[in-house]
Formats: sequence, C-alpha cells, structure tokens
Amino acid sequence: MTSAPQNLTIYPDYCHALSPTIGKWVPLRATDIHGLQKVGMFCDQKPLFHYKNHPIKWVRVTGVIVAVDEYPGRNVYTVDDSSGMCVECVCVCVAPVPAPKMETIGVPTHLDQIASINQIATSISESKKQKGKAEGERKGNGGDKTAPSVQEPIVPWDIMDVGTVIKVKGRIGDFWKQRQVEVVKVEVLRSMDQEVKCWNEVMDFRKDVLGKHWVVSRGEEEKCRRERERELKGKGKRARDKGKDREEKRDEERDEVRRKRKEIERREEEGKRRKERNEAMNAQNKVNYPSLAARRAAAGKYDALGI
Repeated sequence: MTSAPQNLTIYPDYCHALSPTIGKWVPLRATDIHGLQKVGMFCDQKPLFHYKNHPIKWVRVTGVIVAVDEYPGRNVYTVDDSSGMCVECVCVCVAPVPAPKMETIGVPTHLDQIASINQIATSISESKKQKGKAEGERKGNGGDKTAPSVQEPIVPWDIMDVGTVIKVKGRIGDFWKQRQVEVVKVEVLRSMDQEVKCWNEVMDFRKDVLGKHWVVSRGEEEKCRRERERELKGKGKRARDKGKDREEKRDEERDEVRRKRKEIERREEEGKRRKERNEAMNAQNKVNYPSLAARRAAAGKYDALGI
C-alpha cells in the first residue's frame, strides 16, 4: 500500500463533505491517474485514492482510443491523452447482441421475412431506448429512471473504435497495481473545440483546486466529527429500537401460542368431563328403562286394544 504524502494532513472520511473533489468528476490527465495514492481509506468497500491530500473517487479523462480489447462481459479501451502515459478504461459490456442472420439458401421465403421484421422491430426498440436515455439526461434524468453506473454505463458502442476522441467519466479502479477507469459514461468529441475546452478545464482545475492543499480548520473538523457521532448514535438507537421491537414481537407471539395452547387444553378437558358425565348418567338410568325386547313385547300386548 502506498503511504500518504509527507507533510500533508489526510482528513478522516467524516470531513469529506467539505472536500472540493470527492463528489465531482475531477478532470485529470492519465499521468495524474497513475500517480494517485492509496492511504488506507475505503469508500463502498473499495480503496479511496488521493491526489496529494484530496480524496478522489470520480474522474474524467479526455483522449483518443489507441487500442480496443474485447473480453466476455467487458471491453477495455486504452486511451492516450498525450500526457506521456495511457490509461485503460473498462466498460461493462451491455451492448445488445445482434441477431444471427438466417441463411437464405433452403429457407422458406415467409420465414426469412419474419426474421427481417423481428430484427427491424428490435432495432427500433433499441433506438427508442437510447433516445429516451438521452432525453432523460438532457432533462436532468427526468425521462430515464435508471441513472448510469459502472454496471450499466452509457457508451456509444457502435462508434467506439481506434482513433475516436472520447471523454470518459468513471470511477478509479485498481487491477494488478495498475490504475484503471471503471466507465460510467462515454461521450464522443466531434470537434477540436470540444477537446480544447476539456483540456482547459483540466488545467484550470489543476491550478485552482489540485494545486493547493486541502485545509480543514479545527472547528470544521470538530463539527464534522460531532455530526458523525450523532449520526452513529442515531443509528445505534434505531438499531436498539428495532431490536426491542423484534423482542416485543417475539414475546407477543409466544404469549399468543401459550394462550392458544391453554385454550385447546381447556376444550379437551371440558370434552373429557362431558364424556365422563354422560357415561355416568347412562349407567345410572339403565336400570330404569326396559330393554328393547321388553319394550317390543309390551307394545305387541296391547295392539288388539288399539292402545
């Protein structure tokens, strides 16, 4: 792990809300990306890199594609920005797989027509989806509910090739001690003016922000620390309340089970006593009632009298 720069204060993560770099697309050169350092801090279970004492999570790099490597599930575009080094930009490949063309020899005409119609419908659907994403981005993501991410980047796959000048936005990654950019969005630059504008932004940001040390006063640091402590206490209290609620719910469930068990036992006991009482009454009254044969004989004796 690379040690922290000397004579620089690396502020704890609860001060990152005051950082001018942590939540922005930081325009960097490829040499700057390879020069980022690890200082033992993590964000979302991934190492958090620093430029001097500036924490950097999201970057933007502009350059020309000089190599394309295709792997299962991802494409790697090597970008040269004329800074003396290249940087690899890794894209999770979510491009639609083109439907295989049907061989026209030996295939009935109507099946070939159906395949063509399906392929046209798929192309129209994909174009509408891309148009909706672009419209949502232009309106502040109002038309597209799914924001771009490392797992679902926005990439113009059809025109991404060697010689294309692109502007890449992504997250800093580390693969075999080699800095990479995990792509979130790629924009193709159509003119030299756009490329020059990006370079000017790199130089201005380097001069105004990265060229200066990030300084947090003791009062601001103490305020951030207290806010984090309150937040952790609030989370702990909510966790305790949830645990207490779960315990009370379990107690209620146990009481309900006991109540039902007692009710079942009571009913069984009542049924048992009722059965014993009926058997006792039948045994006592058996002597007072004649048998069935006696009752039949008595009934036949008085038939002639019409009784």
